[in-house]
Amino acid sequence: MKSVSSTAKIILLVLTSVLILIMLSGCRGIFYIPGASYGYYIWEEDGSIYVEWSRDRVDSDFSGSISTDGKIAAYDLSEWEEEDQIEVSENKIEFSAALDEEDYSDGFSFNPRDYTYLEFDLKIDDEYDLARINLGSFLENPEENIFKVEEQYFDQLRERQWYKKHPFSEFFYKLYSNKYFTFVYLFILGIIIIEILRITVFIDKKRKMVNIAVSYAVLIAAEVCIYFILKFLVG
Repeated sequence: MKSVSSTAKIILLVLTSVLILIMLSGCRGIFYIPGASYGYYIWEEDGSIYVEWSRDRVDSDFSGSISTDGKIAAYDLSEWEEEDQIEVSENKIEFSAALDEEDYSDGFSFNPRDYTYLEFDLKIDDEYDLARINLGSFLENPEENIFKVEEQYFDQLRERQWYKKHPFSEFFYKLYSNKYFTFVYLFILGIIIIEILRITVFIDKKRKMVNIAVSYAVLIAAEVCIYFILKFLVG
């Protein structure tokens, strides 16, 4: 009876956690948790560009600018305080906002019109940190401190194959770029598995050596297949 009760509590806890995460994420086109997530979160939804930022309840200054070769038709503020500053001209937005233990998320959205690019210059505590700038629902990171986003950028992100999206693309790239370490590690892991099979499953088999030889052949074939799969995924 106690085990049933414990299982019910675990299920209830998981469901409660999921509901809390859904409530925290609201209707955003990107998922992050204000007060726990750290960095900038940028996405497009219904023609509007959303720029929000959060910190894990530590005093921080978020500042920067967004410029375009088009026009900024309208903008809207989110969780803005009196001391936070924003200046919006026809083709540029400049902002400066602080977060602390009580205020752990701010942001704004705007509607760009007739543009081919948006140029972002974003800082945290007056420093660049590209790992803390997240673009789109798969949280892509820019490659330059001052970076441009083309008009169709977010649409192109959504259309990418899953293995070309962050963090999958980065994971596969690291595996392939360190392929000698990757395949030596996989081969050693395969040997360990085969040896465990040898002293357990194969020990009483009549064709023990044949089974071991087949296992090593499968291991080598698997390594070759993984190599070509990674080569294809990295492109």
